[in-house]
Amino acid sequence: MRISRREFLKASAAAGTVWGMTASGLLRLQKVLAAEGGPLVVWLQGQSCSGCSVSLLNSIYYTTIDDLLINTLDLEFHPTVMAAAGDLAVSAAEAANAAGGYVLVVEGAIPTAENGDYCHIWPGTTILDAVQSFSQNAGYVLAVGGCAAFGGVPGGSPNPTGASGVRDILGSPANLINIPGCPAHPDWIVGTISYLLANGRAPRLDSEGRPKLFFDKTVHSRCERKVKFCGKRPKAPGLSQPGCLKELGCKGPDSKADCPVRQWNSGGAGRMGVNWCVGAGAPCHGCTEPGFPDAMSPFYKDLN
Repeated sequence: MRISRREFLKASAAAGTVWGMTASGLLRLQKVLAAEGGPLVVWLQGQSCSGCSVSLLNSIYYTTIDDLLINTLDLEFHPTVMAAAGDLAVSAAEAANAAGGYVLVVEGAIPTAENGDYCHIWPGTTILDAVQSFSQNAGYVLAVGGCAAFGGVPGGSPNPTGASGVRDILGSPANLINIPGCPAHPDWIVGTISYLLANGRAPRLDSEGRPKLFFDKTVHSRCERKVKFCGKRPKAPGLSQPGCLKELGCKGPDSKADCPVRQWNSGGAGRMGVNWCVGAGAPCHGCTEPGFPDAMSPFYKDLN
């Protein structure tokens, strides 16, 4: 499926209340997207399963991935998506680094043990080296996914590679935006980039560096089961059963994300998704929070 620029702008306007954007802000977005070319994006992958890249490829709410990459952004380097390989691919990344001003996206955790030797992105360069180098010339740094934001699954105990989040490496610079999740929702990624394009600045962030556009309220506060069941406090007798899932390990009260209203697998531009973890009868695992997965384990037991 492919949508036109007009349809993308229409979807963006529909999301204006979520963004908190004014009419002038949407006009700026239209001008930016109408301009020739787009901001350079350098996407680096560390210790990851590429799940956040796969999630991005399912983008449709704001725009489809082909429209985003062809008409909006200049994706200069992405080891999974780009057609180039070897020296040609590396030279593209290094040329962008020299030019500066790009959006640096980091997916996956950063191993720090053994000087980062556990993960090389190309011969002679570890992901640790690359994040430190490319972040210096970036306009913005987006840590996409729980692994890049906070260490995630690779950073779980016993963590022999010393896997860390980007902020542990860079020290929370002002231009760092954390977009956690396992994986990160495509709307969180595209919506944040669109906000940067429209406003020339980062959206308001919470204390964990996450955009308040998407991470301002707890999962529990907008959970469909809270509305239906929590007032009477009946607990679900088992997974996929009616009732509140807190006693079965739901971490929704301690996790911030708009999953209950945004959901996953949107059916078209400007349309919310069709289901999410709790909607499918499983408890929230708190994948957008620091310390996931260890701090949220065991998943199917109430920790309070």
